[in-house]
Amino acid sequence: MNKVRYVGLDLGSKTVGIATSQGIIVSPYKTINFNENDFEDCINKLTPELKDLTPEKIIVGYPKNMDGTLGHRVEMVEHIIYLLTEKKICNLEDIIKIDERLTTRMAKSIMISANISRQKQKQKKDTLAAQLILETYLANKG
Repeated sequence: MNKVRYVGLDLGSKTVGIATSQGIIVSPYKTINFNENDFEDCINKLTPELKDLTPEKIIVGYPKNMDGTLGHRVEMVEHIIYLLTEKKICNLEDIIKIDERLTTRMAKSIMISANISRQKQKQKKDTLAAQLILETYLANKG
């Protein structure tokens, strides 16, 4: 068992980036791939990871539009949150939604600055986005 205090999730239509933290330093954990828009498959693959990590809080990237309104991707995130709570993987009060505007763009910018190849960027963008989401939460929580 790898008990952590926080898990950050960057939820997509076919991947979930995961990052972890004890409260100060955030580390990339892994990316889970699932069948596109098959959120039951997503939950089935995410559940063992969350059970192993046993986080106190799950920080989820909330994909607002640039103008602050809620777009269609919010429905996907809300559905995944619903499945997590419906299947008793976690309680709703253990999930914190964080505005994730620009995290994917920031992740790409960081990787380009670090001269990471396009192939590696594709592999790492989801965990880096999850890392940025979790770092945003930790920076603003206290």
